[in-house]
Amino acid sequence: MDLLPTLEKSFLEIANLMKNQNTLDLGDYMVEYNFSGDDVKQLDLMSNVILKTNLEKCVQVRCIGSEEDKELHYTEHKNAPYLICFDPLDGSSNIDVNITTGTIFAVYKYDDKNEITNGRNIIMSGYSLYGASTQYIIAYHNNVSMYQYVPSEQKFICLKTNMKLKEKGNIYSINEANKHIWCDKRFAPFIDSCIKENYSTRWVGSLVADAHRTLIKGGFFAYPANEKNKDGKIRLLYEAYPFAHIFEVAGGFGSNGEEQLLDIPFPKNIHQKTPIILSSNSEFTKFIITM
Repeated sequence: MDLLPTLEKSFLEIANLMKNQNTLDLGDYMVEYNFSGDDVKQLDLMSNVILKTNLEKCVQVRCIGSEEDKELHYTEHKNAPYLICFDPLDGSSNIDVNITTGTIFAVYKYDDKNEITNGRNIIMSGYSLYGASTQYIIAYHNNVSMYQYVPSEQKFICLKTNMKLKEKGNIYSINEANKHIWCDKRFAPFIDSCIKENYSTRWVGSLVADAHRTLIKGGFFAYPANEKNKDGKIRLLYEAYPFAHIFEVAGGFGSNGEEQLLDIPFPKNIHQKTPIILSSNSEFTKFIITM
C-alpha cells in the first residue's frame, strides 16, 4: 500500500526525536490538555504534528483522526478512499523512564455510500514500537507481519510474516491494582484461575508494549471497565479497533467482554472509550465461561 512508506517515514522521525532529546524534559507535563482527557506531553504533540503533516500529503488519505485532536480532520483529497486514525504516542507517561512507547493506527476504507460502519471497514492496522529497536507490526491482506529498522541498510526489514497467536499462553496482563473496582465480576475469578495454573503476570502500562507481548507470547491482556472508568479507558477508534483487527487476523480475539470490538458501531465521538480484551483462544474461552 502506498501509505506504508509515509507511515515508515513518520515512525523513524518519532523514534529519532526520542533518541536525540532529553527524555526527562520530554516527559514534563504541559499546562494544555488534549481532548481525550490525558495530560499532553511535548512528544505527544510533536508526534501528532509529524504524522498529520506527512499523511496530509498522501493522495490516498481523505480524512485523519488523532487522539490529540477534537474532531476528524479532512484533507484536500476529497475523493480519496481512506480514513486513517492513530494514537501518535501510546504510553507517553513512560517516556521519562525510557519504557517502550509506540504509535497505533488503523486505515478505514469508505464503502459505496461513503460511510464507515464499524471496525470491519479496516483494511490495514498496525503499531510501531520505540524501544531498543524501532519495529512495527502490520495486519494487511489477512496477514500479520513484523518489520524492524536496520540502520546499516537504512530501511525496514521484514522479520516475520503470517504471524499467529499461540493457542494458549502462560502470561496474563492486567492492572490488578483495580481488582476491587472492576465492573465485570468475571475478571477476579478468572485471574485467580490463571494464578492456580501457574501463569505469570506482566504489566507495563503501555498498550503497545503489553499487547505486543501478548501477540508474540500468547496469553491474555485486558483493561476492564471499573468504577472510576465505567466506559473503559481504551479509545475505540484508534486503539481498540486496530488491535482487535490485528489479533483477529493473527487468530486471536479482540472483545469488550460482551461482543467483538470490530462489530461495535463506528463512534460519533472519535474519543469514545471501551473495555478491551486481547487474547489467545484458550484464555478467551476460559474467560467467557467464568462465572
